[in-house]
Amino acid sequence: MTTITAEPVDESAGPRTVLGESARWDGATWWWVDADPGHVWTRRPGGAAEPVIMDGGRTSLVQPDGAGAALVVQGTSLFAARRDHDRGWRLDRYGAVDVPDGWLVNDGTADAAGRLWIGSIEPARTAGAGALIKVDLDGVSSRQAGGITLSNGMVWSADGTELFHADTFGHAILRHRVDPTSGSVSESAVAFEIPAADGLPDGLAADQAGGLWVALYGAGQVRRYTPDGTVDVVITIPTPQTTSVELGGPDGRDVLITSAREGFSEADSAADPLAGRLFTARSPYPGRLRPMITLPAATGSGA
Repeated sequence: MTTITAEPVDESAGPRTVLGESARWDGATWWWVDADPGHVWTRRPGGAAEPVIMDGGRTSLVQPDGAGAALVVQGTSLFAARRDHDRGWRLDRYGAVDVPDGWLVNDGTADAAGRLWIGSIEPARTAGAGALIKVDLDGVSSRQAGGITLSNGMVWSADGTELFHADTFGHAILRHRVDPTSGSVSESAVAFEIPAADGLPDGLAADQAGGLWVALYGAGQVRRYTPDGTVDVVITIPTPQTTSVELGGPDGRDVLITSAREGFSEADSAADPLAGRLFTARSPYPGRLRPMITLPAATGSGA
């Protein structure tokens, strides 16, 4: 097994977060969020972090479209974030995920057709009460699978027929079998379990060799699992709350890891100054680029 120690990203390229999440690479640019205050950041390799949105309220997901814009999920609302000429970024609301009042949505991903897949969370975190939801290009939401307690990261198989999905409080990585054309789920099952002592599965990424990368909250680790569930690479960070992971960069081997300091007192935060920072490492395997989201056509001054 290979063990790698990640290094903190310079704060000019990755400001400290309360709850870093949703690390993404769109082929040219890194994206991530600070979920609690609702910050969204982007940067090109070697450059400084650029704020896209600041203080937007609970922001669980940023999903780029591959053309310089991105979907941003604030609460249950869907927004398109686009550069507004020389006036910075423009945020246009265009829909919402259909969930009951008081429920949350969390991490998600796009599929090859540009649709959004995202998970719902019941307020009391009742075991198995959450769901996997598909949002079609026309904005219509449909429940595709249930039995999920705390929905988190998602990533597709190379052929787009299997969606791997972290159930954090279920201590498992789920596998949903999906018809790529219709987007309907035919079967959901546990791909493999992660013992509670090993940490809580959070964000996911994939590589070109078929490996699944899992951020383990509470363990200060990202692990690579082979298709048979064997761990062959472990990346460590010097703070426990590891939240998301992405592979990208010019050769696909750069690893971006977000972390958190949620629940920390001021004294805790001062005692662990790396909590909430971004970290970077090099992967033995190049990452597999995620599908990009399809956004509605731009209108008005943002067009």
